[in-house]
Amino acid sequence: MTENMESVPQNGTAEEAKVPTKKPKKNKIVESVPQNGTAENAKVPAKKSKKNKNVESVPQNGTAEEVKVPAKKPKKTDDVESVPQNETAEDAKVPAKKAKKAKHVESVPQNGTAEEAKVPAKKPKKTDDVGSVPQNGTAEEAKVPAKKRKLVVKEEKEEKEAEKETAALSNLNKDIFALFNNMKDLKPENIEKHLKNMLKLLTGEDNENQCAATSAYAIKRLVRCTGADDMDAVATSGSYLCAIVSKVPGVDPIAMLETLKRELPVGSQQKGKEESLAAVGQLITALAIIKSPHFKQPSSELICAIYPILVALLKGREYVMHMCADIMADSFKQVNAKNFESHVWPLLQLELNKPLSGLKVHSCDLLLAVHLNYSKLLPLKQLESSLWRKQPEYGQLFELYMNSGSIEVNGPYARLGRFLATTANGKLLAEWQQHIVQLLPLKHNTAKGYVIQTFSFILLHFEDGNNAKEDSPLLQLFASEPLMQLVLQELSTAKQLTDKLAKKAKPAQIQLRNICRRFEASLLLSFKRQLKQDSSKLSILKRLLQLQLQLDGIFQTPRLTNQLLGHLSEQGLQSMYMFYSKQFTSNKPEFSKMHREHCLKYMQQLLQTPKLSDRKKQLKFLLSISIFHLNEQEQPCTPAEAAAFSRQGAARCEEIFFSCLLHKIGNSSEQLEALVSQLRDTLRQLSKLLAQPDIETKLRSKQTPELQAAWQQVLQVLNAPAAAAPAASKDNKQTLALVFDALILFLGLALYAPSCNVPIELLNDLFICKKNALKKSKKAASAELGWQDVVTDVLLQLLLQTGHFWRVFVNKIGGVLMPQLGKENLEQLLVTLDMNKNPLGDKQDEQESDDDEEQDEDDSSDEEEEDDEEEQEADADDDEAATNLEQIRENVRKALLDEDNEMNDDASSVDWNDVDEAQGERLNLALERAFQAFKPKGQNIKAKDEHQTKSERINSTTLLHFRVRVLDLVELFVQSQPQLDVLLDALTSVYHVFQVSREDDKLQPLAEASKKTLRMLIRQKISYKESEDKQPIVDCIKQFVAPAEEPSTDPKKQSQKPQTFKKKGEIAEWRNKCVAYLVTQFNEEDVTNSLVWPLLEGYVQDWISRRNSPHTLAGFKCILDSLWVGVPRLAITFAKFLSADLRKFRRNQILEMLNGHAGNIRKAMANNKDVKQELITALVNFKAEGIKERHQCINLLHYLRRDRTRIVSK
Repeated sequence: MTENMESVPQNGTAEEAKVPTKKPKKNKIVESVPQNGTAENAKVPAKKSKKNKNVESVPQNGTAEEVKVPAKKPKKTDDVESVPQNETAEDAKVPAKKAKKAKHVESVPQNGTAEEAKVPAKKPKKTDDVGSVPQNGTAEEAKVPAKKRKLVVKEEKEEKEAEKETAALSNLNKDIFALFNNMKDLKPENIEKHLKNMLKLLTGEDNENQCAATSAYAIKRLVRCTGADDMDAVATSGSYLCAIVSKVPGVDPIAMLETLKRELPVGSQQKGKEESLAAVGQLITALAIIKSPHFKQPSSELICAIYPILVALLKGREYVMHMCADIMADSFKQVNAKNFESHVWPLLQLELNKPLSGLKVHSCDLLLAVHLNYSKLLPLKQLESSLWRKQPEYGQLFELYMNSGSIEVNGPYARLGRFLATTANGKLLAEWQQHIVQLLPLKHNTAKGYVIQTFSFILLHFEDGNNAKEDSPLLQLFASEPLMQLVLQELSTAKQLTDKLAKKAKPAQIQLRNICRRFEASLLLSFKRQLKQDSSKLSILKRLLQLQLQLDGIFQTPRLTNQLLGHLSEQGLQSMYMFYSKQFTSNKPEFSKMHREHCLKYMQQLLQTPKLSDRKKQLKFLLSISIFHLNEQEQPCTPAEAAAFSRQGAARCEEIFFSCLLHKIGNSSEQLEALVSQLRDTLRQLSKLLAQPDIETKLRSKQTPELQAAWQQVLQVLNAPAAAAPAASKDNKQTLALVFDALILFLGLALYAPSCNVPIELLNDLFICKKNALKKSKKAASAELGWQDVVTDVLLQLLLQTGHFWRVFVNKIGGVLMPQLGKENLEQLLVTLDMNKNPLGDKQDEQESDDDEEQDEDDSSDEEEEDDEEEQEADADDDEAATNLEQIRENVRKALLDEDNEMNDDASSVDWNDVDEAQGERLNLALERAFQAFKPKGQNIKAKDEHQTKSERINSTTLLHFRVRVLDLVELFVQSQPQLDVLLDALTSVYHVFQVSREDDKLQPLAEASKKTLRMLIRQKISYKESEDKQPIVDCIKQFVAPAEEPSTDPKKQSQKPQTFKKKGEIAEWRNKCVAYLVTQFNEEDVTNSLVWPLLEGYVQDWISRRNSPHTLAGFKCILDSLWVGVPRLAITFAKFLSADLRKFRRNQILEMLNGHAGNIRKAMANNKDVKQELITALVNFKAEGIKERHQCINLLHYLRRDRTRIVSK
């Protein structure tokens, strides 16, 4: 069949229009009959045109003879084009029998006589579009079937639309085509860039007509793309539509919906894949409009335009119906009740007014959405009567949701959870709980996802009000052990599904993991927003902890338990502390040491919470369990009667107790006074406990006579009047009294702790130092400062103790004590940081000997056996090596001997030139066997050299931590006494520590700590004395910049791994920072007269003249980047060295350096025009070679001359 038949000539005679009368095939479109000509021009056989779909209209202007067209039994027609309107009847002799199957017939002539309209109309068939009846004419003009007249209106509309499209294309901005071409790139990093470009084009157009045409074209094309069979392309087009509708002004959403109907037509049944894809496109376009500002307060016209489209899509494929229902349910929030009742609800009633047995999940979801948003329009009773004809049975509704095949969408479960939590005061929660418990255990992930998702949204919408009850429906859910076991089990499974395992997991498992993550977020939001009473929060949290004590072990959210505890009041925190305390002291058989330590961890966190103000009762319990053995009644007892919690958790309680005493204590005298007051109260409690009969047998540590004597002295300090904080910072005696009281009381308390290894002699030394420091005069104190040395040594001894609280305590004391110490005490600290010596050598040897004596017999025997084995293996290796050498010689000798002269052993005189091939083969085999025998077995020797004993590992770790703690004291000393000599000594020592520790991978904690200290030191402002000599600074700079040492001959150092470039670079970086900091100390007006200037000039000259200079470009950059007043003068020095004699590489380095620091240079010489002019002159005098140098020089000159702008290189 032909698609198009050309028109009959409109201007000519009938002979010119003789069309062959053979049976033509079916035609879909037949063009117009000539309008200007005689009837002979239109002699077309009528019988042949029965199957034409498009036949033109009858002429409207002419006589009756001109319209003699047979019309026997016309059939359905699609499109019939117009018959000539201004000609005679002879011009329109078109056979009518050929037009039986045409579906569209155009209008009858409107202007003419009745004779002109004599057209037979026997039994007309159905037509799709019929034009209008003629309005101006006689009855004879209207003798044409009425249904055929409607085509005039449609064709006129199509013509107008075609004209509009033609006009729009002429006004279109042609840049839009390039943007659509870029849309083919679906990479995530480029989609946003292309979207910004499109929005910029659509919003930045000045011509309104062109902007409107371009926007209409873009929307039309994007709407068409939303119906594509490519998920990525559909998603991208949808995001573009949302952005355009929301941000481009002048977009008409109603016109956009008309474009949608035209571009993506969908039938009532959605037949075929194309219509299903078009339905998805309609949903995406409608969603873009709903999400836009046009739908915040939608007009009735927009509501009437968009909701019929959505309601029509409720019939079709399953996924389309679910998407449509979810979009509609979310959109109800933005439609007021009046518009919904008048425009939307009548459409929905036709689809939703059915019993529950005839509904699906999406239909029930829409009903719940209507009830939740318009409760007056659809109250609960009416909803129940609609779903159930008799009594409501919510179990059927819950079963429908549970059997849903998808758990990806949150909307239906969100509305169900809100419905259960807010309807009938939450009474429906009991029915939902009962329904779930009856079906347990659940096997399918979809059912589990339904339960957890609904539970999550119940948490988000349930409110406990001002009066929370223990029988609250929400609390009953958490009280249901089967339900909570299901939830906790799935949370644990989701926790174990890591990102690595998720790559191999099924989609349902990944969805369930995401659902569990949302449940955790819902629980946290419920504590934060919904639940107002602490009783509700405590009931939920305690119930969860009773089922799973270590909640963080099954939660994906980090530190979720701490976040939940953070939403409790002080009373709630007290209650949670009592809960953890009861769990800790319980005698449950399943409770192990790990569970008790977990309880202690949260007990410590609760005690250190700022909300918890009263801690006396808690500290009393911790004191008792730290010092004594406790029974199940929490009373002191003998070791045999001690309860399980006392045996398993006493050591941890001891650390928690001392940490809580020091918590939130600063370095000021006032806070130190608060610490002393708290220590006095604690020691009074301990004194009462020690006064009980037979208490010595109940202590966790042995009470020696020396300890009893020291305790009596501590009691004297305890009973003496407390020293008050000094009113002024100059009152040193009161400050020292506070320091010594804190040291004595804290040590006196710690001596009863089993983990404390502090010698009692230190406490006796403190009593003596206190007397000397407080009683002697200033002259005597200046002559003899022994107490300061002793106190410094005591602090270092305390830093050797295990336990973080010792470090905290020493820092508290050091912050107050450091102003009272001298430079020699700083040297005591810096000696311990000497990386070439072991400050703990002698003490460690003594401790090692004591530890060896106290070791178990098994351990000692094992070590002896290992030593014996090592010695035996070493002797065997030596013997074997000697034997192998002899065997090699013998094998070689035999290989060189002839078979006939085996008795001749004069092998050393063999002439190698006479050795034949057979002898050579024997020699090769002999050598191969010999060297295989001589080859060492494995790498045992190397492993033994690298292996460290247990005591060596302990000593190295102790020394590492000790030096890290000493760095804290160095920082405190420098901050309290920032003199020049103090800071220089500290800077050089700490830099050496960083340099050595950065090279060793085992000392990285020390490297980080030393780096932190260096950062503090180079920011410290030095307090100079009057007319103080700065020559030590120059000497220190020389020490930093000195060339590296030659390779060491020490085998231990040679065996170390070579430094990587990263390590070398970091060491050099901090060296340059230290040098720049020292250079900035010379802030004279004329820096050329300072002591450091000749040194810098020499460094610059050496760097320019030598290739392998120890001075680096990075060092000079660091100086130029500082706040030194001599930065412009240093820049001038570099600029003057620019000449043709200088190597090109050095010239490029200097120009790049000056350009990189031009901002700091210009800022430094802002108030010195002479220096600025001198620098510009030096740059102008430089004759650059090459384009790169010339451009860099010009760029720098422009930047220095101008005040604001800078030319950027192309």
